[in-house]
Parts: sequence; structure tokens; C-alpha cells
Amino acid sequence: MEPEIESQKEKISDKAVLTFLVIVISLTAVVEWIYCNVHDDIWVALLMWIPAISAFAATFVSIRTNNERFSFAKQRDLLNIKKCKFKYIIAGVLIPIVYLIIPYIIYWITHEKSLDLGNMSIIYLLIYSLIALPVSLLTATGEEIGWRGFMFPALSERIGVTKSVTAVSFFWCFWHIPIIIWGGYMEGTPIWYRISAFVVCIFPVGIITALLTMKSSSMWPAAFLHASHNAFDQAIFGGITVGDDKMYYVSETGLITIICVWVVAVLMCIHHFRRINEE
Repeated sequence: MEPEIESQKEKISDKAVLTFLVIVISLTAVVEWIYCNVHDDIWVALLMWIPAISAFAATFVSIRTNNERFSFAKQRDLLNIKKCKFKYIIAGVLIPIVYLIIPYIIYWITHEKSLDLGNMSIIYLLIYSLIALPVSLLTATGEEIGWRGFMFPALSERIGVTKSVTAVSFFWCFWHIPIIIWGGYMEGTPIWYRISAFVVCIFPVGIITALLTMKSSSMWPAAFLHASHNAFDQAIFGGITVGDDKMYYVSETGLITIICVWVVAVLMCIHHFRRINEE
């Protein structure tokens, strides 16, 4: 993966990386504690913007540390908030639909009456999908500015791209653990299974988002992928699926989802390395 990431060595200072980690961990601990006690979704929205808040603060520190004149254009550049080819945005939207819909279709087929549209028509469902995606993007962008916009490129120059993909993906997974344990996130299975399955499922999503970030040199495809994943899993497919055991098969703790997302991640890695070797 090494040749694909734009160099950030001269852009992001070590002090900025430390600033990011301190702020993101500290604020996350506070907001997750509040959410787990009050269970008000407004705190989830704030939680998802903590990585971006931390990244904005870190880039400000980096610019000042490097004795550069601050500008929002410079900050956007450091955070990879850049235009990219539209095909990467489309890929970001479609990839989660692929690895999510296959498990749900299998579950609907193998579990009688598990597909429950209620009074919704297919047209209504499509319209709802169009609305759910941009709404989800409002919060997913907050995470991706931090994870793939700042943290991934900044770590890549220090420990290499492969180790950075691993570190950021694991950090992203474990960032969710408190709300999985105490916040009611992804309920439906025992805690030990829920945590294990969640990490195994979300880690390859981190690989996929990193590959899209490298190919596009922008955080936007990762943001759209994150938004599409949340919208179609939680608001759309999950909303029309019933079953006491569904979380063992679908969503972010489902065995079939885990298999599908790993297949997609592996295929993308194979294509990525094959293209590098051809060059």
C-alpha cells in the first residue's frame, strides 16, 4: 500500500498528532459517559463529530508549530477535505449496499416473515433511502474528517501505510466499545459476542475506507461510505427486518455480514496490490 498515500510528513507535526489523540480520547470519554447515562441521541451526533473537532484543533496546532500563517484553505488541505473524482463517491455509496444487502436477502429468504415492510411501498422505501443517506452524511462526515482525513495520513508517514490502516481501523473499532457495552448499541446478542463480532466486522470496513481514501486523495469517499453503511444498515434494511436472532446473521454483528465485508476488503486489496505491481 505504501506508494498510494500523499505525504503528510512536512504538514502534520508530532505535537499535532498527540493533540488529536488527547482530545479525541478525552472528549469521547466524557460524551460517551453522558450518553450511556441519559440515552439522548443528540449526544451520539456530538460524539460522531468529536474526531473532526479533534482534527481541526490538531491542524491548528500543526500550522502554529510549523510557524505558518493560519488559513482555512490550509486546514482543509491538511484534513484532506478535497474534491475528488465522482466515481469514488459513487463507490463509497454502493460498496456498503453490496456487502449489506446480501446478508439481509439471505436472512429474508431463510427466515419466514422476517421481511416486514409494514405499510411501506417500494417507492416510499426508495424515497426514504434518498433522504436517509444525506442525513447520515451529516454525522458520518464528523468521524471521517478525523479518522481518514487526519489520523490515517498523519500516521502513515510515521509508521507506514499498512500499519496505519491497522492502527486506525482498530482505534475506530474500540472507540465504539463503551456504547456497545453500556449504551445499547447493536443489542440482540451477548456482550462478549457483540464486541468480538463488531470488531471483526468493522475492521475490514476500515480497510475499505482507507483504500478509497488513498485512491481518491480525499476523505469524502470514506464519508459517503460511512454514511451509506449507517443509513442502509440501521435506518433501511434493519428497519424492515424482524427476528430475534437477526443480529447473529446481519448488521454489524452478523456472521454473514462479516463474511461479505471481508470478501469485499480482500478483493479490493488484491486489486490494489495488482495495480501497484503493474506500475
